[in-house]
Amino acid sequence: VLEQQSESVQTFLLRTSILERLSGPLCEAVVGIPPGSGQLTLEALEHANLFIVPLDNERHWYRYHHLFGDLLRQRLGQPQELSEYHLRASKWYEENEDLAEAFHHALEANDFERAARLAEAAWQGMERNFQTLAWLGWVKKLPDAAICSRPWLCVEVGWAYSDVGELEPSETYLQNAERALAGK
Repeated sequence: VLEQQSESVQTFLLRTSILERLSGPLCEAVVGIPPGSGQLTLEALEHANLFIVPLDNERHWYRYHHLFGDLLRQRLGQPQELSEYHLRASKWYEENEDLAEAFHHALEANDFERAARLAEAAWQGMERNFQTLAWLGWVKKLPDAAICSRPWLCVEVGWAYSDVGELEPSETYLQNAERALAGK
């Protein structure tokens, strides 16, 4: 099925296979195609019954059938540009205020500085909404160097550990924040 598609459709399918959910503008950002063409491509894929499933009645969001998505990711492999696709997705999600997806794609791009900045930005809202454990789950995926280079992030991590009753790591991160501030 994949090989029967035009080269541009194959490129679209492969590059967007890194996404759990697809929208026209998001696909345009990841693939690097003109505005409006992402939605048209998604609609054409749906009409051609190419293993794409609409996620809403307005047809703004789609996903690939799980097996087809797995096949596409396998075919995509690990091209040099893979990090760039994830970085484009991260930027799009950040611009559209979905910090969880922005963080996920920043990690996939191995852009730990960006991921740390996004975690720092997300802390207050997630803590306010009682999502401290989820936020800690994000931060635990970061290398310590990415956390410790950001004093405010260290404070947030210390605070989060304190919120969940883990006082030893809380103290460690608060001390890291003090050291980082003293070093400046």
